[in-house]
Amino acid sequence: MAQQFVESTADRPESSIDARRHRFSSVLGYAIIAAFLILCGHYVIANRSDFAFLATVSLPELAVAALLILAGYLINAYQLSLFLRHFGITVGVGEMIAVTGGMLLGNMVLPMRGGTGGLALYLKKVHRLDFSAFATIYGGTALLVALVNTGLAGIGLILLACLHGLVLTAPAFFVGAVFCGLLYLSVFPPPVKWTGSGLLGMILDAINAWHVMVRDRRLLMIQLLITVAMALAPTAAFYMIYLSLGAHVPLSAALISSSMGIITTIVPLTPGSLGIFDAVVIQIPQLFGLDPARSIAGALVFRVLSFSWALALGMPGVIYAMKWRRGTTEEHSSR
Repeated sequence: MAQQFVESTADRPESSIDARRHRFSSVLGYAIIAAFLILCGHYVIANRSDFAFLATVSLPELAVAALLILAGYLINAYQLSLFLRHFGITVGVGEMIAVTGGMLLGNMVLPMRGGTGGLALYLKKVHRLDFSAFATIYGGTALLVALVNTGLAGIGLILLACLHGLVLTAPAFFVGAVFCGLLYLSVFPPPVKWTGSGLLGMILDAINAWHVMVRDRRLLMIQLLITVAMALAPTAAFYMIYLSLGAHVPLSAALISSSMGIITTIVPLTPGSLGIFDAVVIQIPQLFGLDPARSIAGALVFRVLSFSWALALGMPGVIYAMKWRRGTTEEHSSR
């Protein structure tokens, strides 16, 4: 039936337009990644002497940073499991960690949040979670992540002003305005009275489902606290990475850098937001006195640690999903 549906929609003009848009987005995303890697590589080669500090990297601080990144991934899995329980689905701890790791790994290497799409399909087929419910979870999580990280960035700006006398008026105004808007949409979302069909209908259903979900203030408060913990983990990881590289930056600077970087990952312009996220976490620390070499090294170390954990946690989930898909295909072909 799925094959017939694909064949029947392949000749539609909308399908061909969507396919071209997807190809264009993929090419653009990988082009941004290539440009970023070329620029970083050129800088490293042209300034090799500036990276001599890499020979004296402190491994204990680096190990702590790795554990903090792992903690962030595990918190992410727990957050997803709580959302699933709201829809009456209970997933085992091992399976939850594996599928979350698989999602993170997929998002790092595939364009347009391919890992998230794979997770949605897996939960639909294995646990009967409809796509509207998944869209509610995905959209609600993105709102909370943006809200919390915008708030943390604001706190970082306040700390910089109070402790270091550095006042950044324009960023503070922008962060404050965005935070107020996100607070309204996350905590007091208005109901949507419009109806629709297809993808539009699914989005409208997801918005209304989020409006109903946040009435459970206990669940919302728990999710906010979990999102705060999930945001603080990479902040602390960046701080420990900078320490391991022999750099001493204010914790507030690491907070701003990490929070603003995470906000950029919400829009999937490139696989894993590679190039976009990195540009933010490379440039912002330099505003607070970190030299370009350590700033670039910090971003690359964070990337290596993040990918390593995603690979270690996600490969079991990917292998399990492939076995499940193969078993489903064989079952259908035998009928």
